[in-house]
Amino acid sequence: MKNLIWGIIGIIIALIALIYMIKLIALKKKGKLVLAEVVEIREKKNRKGVTVSYIHRMKFEDGGKVYEKDDRAAFNQPFSQGEKKLIRFDGKDPSKFEYDDEIKKNIIIAGVLAAVAIVFSVRWLMM
Repeated sequence: MKNLIWGIIGIIIALIALIYMIKLIALKKKGKLVLAEVVEIREKKNRKGVTVSYIHRMKFEDGGKVYEKDDRAAFNQPFSQGEKKLIRFDGKDPSKFEYDDEIKKNIIIAGVLAAVAIVFSVRWLMM
């Protein structure tokens, strides 16, 4: 019974990684590529008041409409105020964007995670 539970956990992790990877691939293929500017940098602190990561507010334009959106991923090192980065965003929901140089890396990481989770599941389900 324990082996079955561990196998199912591995399958669930693999499915989540595959869904994330598919979303990233769709964004890479169908997302709009624009140059965005860092307009604000906020520190994210832990309970002790120590800075643990940075959130960036990005300003970009699409079809004459200007957006200012926060990135969803926190970074250990802040970007510079006014720095420009290429981003890909979902035309239907501009708050869903990824840095273009991070997409390929994240697709690879999600694929490796899915593969490892599948091997993990097979190992437990075969026992």
